[in-house]
Amino acid sequence: MNIIIVDDEPLALEKLKEQIEPLQFVHHVYAFNNPFHSLELLQKQQMDVAILDIEMFGINGIELAKQYKLVQPSIKIIFLTGYSHYAVSAFQIRANGYLLKPASTEEICDELLYVTQIQPSIPSAKIRIQTFGNFEVFVNEKPMTFERSKAKELLAYLVIRKGAYVNGDELLAILFEDKPITASSKSQLRNLIASLTKSLKQAGCADLLLKRRNQLAIDTTSCSCDYYSFLEGDISAINSFMGEFMNNYDWAEFITGYLEKTQDAHH
Repeated sequence: MNIIIVDDEPLALEKLKEQIEPLQFVHHVYAFNNPFHSLELLQKQQMDVAILDIEMFGINGIELAKQYKLVQPSIKIIFLTGYSHYAVSAFQIRANGYLLKPASTEEICDELLYVTQIQPSIPSAKIRIQTFGNFEVFVNEKPMTFERSKAKELLAYLVIRKGAYVNGDELLAILFEDKPITASSKSQLRNLIASLTKSLKQAGCADLLLKRRNQLAIDTTSCSCDYYSFLEGDISAINSFMGEFMNNYDWAEFITGYLEKTQDAHH
C-alpha cells in the first residue's frame, strides 16, 4: 500500500510517518508539509490512500482532497484533524475516513484496513538463525538480546539438534561440561530455561521453543537457519560456509569437520 500524508506541522507529520511506516501492509509513505508539492507527486505516482490534515497554510485539506480526486479518482481519503466540526464537510466530498488528533497507531491502522478492505493478518516474527561464524539470532532482521549468555548457548544446542527433544541431563552435560549433576545444577538449568523463555517471549517468538516434561526442542518450521539450508543442499548456503561454525562454543567443533567434508563433496 502506498500512502501520502500531508500536514503543515512538521512534528505532527514526522510522528504520523513513524506510526504508519512499520505497519505490515504499508509499502511506502510519502510525507509532505507543503500541500502543493504533494499534488505534484500525485500526478506522477499512483497512491492508495491519502491522510490529510484539514487546517493547513495555503489550502484547506478538504479542497486539497477534491483536487486529489480529480487526479486519482480511486484514491481513498482519510482526514486526520484536531477539529470534529469538519466531519460533515468531509463526508460530503465522500471521504473514506475521519480521525481526530491525536490518533493512536492502532486507530490509524484500523482506519487504513477499513478504507482499503484489507484483512488484517496476525503478525508473526521472522526468525533467522545464524550458525556460520558466531551463533546469532535475528528477529525481523534485528539481533535478539538474551538475558543470560548461557541461555543463548542452550538455544544454540537445541538448534544443532534440529527439532529433536533433548532431556535435562543432556543439556546439563553440554552446558556445564560434564560436571556432576546435582540439585544445584538442575536448579541452574531451570533458571536458564526460564530466562530463555522470557527472552523469546519479549522478542515475540515464544513459539520457537517447544516444551514437554523435562525435555526441550525448537520448532524448526518457525525459523530459517543457514545450517538447515546447508543440510538440505541449498547451494548458496553451502557456498556461504567459510569453515567456521558456532565459534562461540567449543562443543560445536565436531560439526565443523562434517560441514567441510560435505562442502568439498559438492565442489
